[in-house]
Amino acid sequence: MKNLGLATLFAVLATALIQIGIVVVYGWPTIPWPVEVLTHPRVSFAEEARRAIFYSSGLAKSKQPMVVIAGGSAAQEGYQPEIVRVVAPNLLIHNLSMGGANITAVDQIIDHVLKAAPSSEIMGHSLLVLSITYPMFIPDQRRWRDPKFVPADAIKQDIVLTDIEREAMRCPSVCNPGSRFFKIAPGWLVALAKERYTLFLPIIRHLPVHPGDPLLSRKVWRQDPRKFLEPKSPKKPAPEAPIAPPEPYLVMAHKQMDYLTQAMHGSLHDEQFEKLKTLINKIQAYGFRVVVVDMPLPSWHREKSPFFALYQTKLRTALASQLDNKQAEFVSLTEAIPDDEFRDSVHPKAEATTHWARVLMERL
Repeated sequence: MKNLGLATLFAVLATALIQIGIVVVYGWPTIPWPVEVLTHPRVSFAEEARRAIFYSSGLAKSKQPMVVIAGGSAAQEGYQPEIVRVVAPNLLIHNLSMGGANITAVDQIIDHVLKAAPSSEIMGHSLLVLSITYPMFIPDQRRWRDPKFVPADAIKQDIVLTDIEREAMRCPSVCNPGSRFFKIAPGWLVALAKERYTLFLPIIRHLPVHPGDPLLSRKVWRQDPRKFLEPKSPKKPAPEAPIAPPEPYLVMAHKQMDYLTQAMHGSLHDEQFEKLKTLINKIQAYGFRVVVVDMPLPSWHREKSPFFALYQTKLRTALASQLDNKQAEFVSLTEAIPDDEFRDSVHPKAEATTHWARVLMERL
């Protein structure tokens, strides 16, 4: 018993010292207000998923009706809370959109949003905006097994994990909506449990998710520590490679659209449309007013994409009954933004974001 007591005391002291070290180096972590998961500059999609999981608890602090935006990177960049506040100073805007998200990933973060929701009185006057566009309808097997975004070792696994699911493995009982604790615990208790991990957010990106994670195959995690003891031979600096001139805007933007087309593998499957319908039902049951926003696209993208027209047809068909029953509202912004306000095939230029925010607020 004495040894157990000493071991426990040592573990507590060691943890405290680590936490003090993190605070000294990085400062005390705080959830941004209004809540936003976009990093400035962007670090990674995984970082945004992690912030969405932990920062969503901050929604419970809302003392007034709010607008919560969820979607992909275009909504993330186009509707930044600080910029929206300029055009709508009386509104409280939170943005939990994540880069690289498909509808499945949006659905998963909405579970955290709903768990952290404030009182029903505030919820009844609040709005949840689902900002969507056709590239977000890539099926899970294609999106979460894409070698451009997912490590090769992870692709070899039999299971498909979104960025949200992978980052939730850092605290499986607290951060996994499928866990018994998450399902039965009140929101304030889930938020309190998440706070145990918040202090470690500044260093988490440098750590593996869990000991068996395939990402361990990267960088230092598979390095032989003995190699660091070997004498290093002086290396001649590599000659500087000539800097290629930047590609013209349209060339780069068309390449991006071509990649999106290839990622769809020739068809628009029903999977993500069905998930969108289920997600709307879930949100509406919690009392939020739901607005589905079809995001802006450049005119040349709408004309040349082999999927855009089909996507709009399938989207109208999928949402028809919910729109008729007033379970959701629909706002089309596909043609609302001029082509010269896009920096590529989907994202806004930095100087255009105020206009993007104003257009959204005027249509809600």
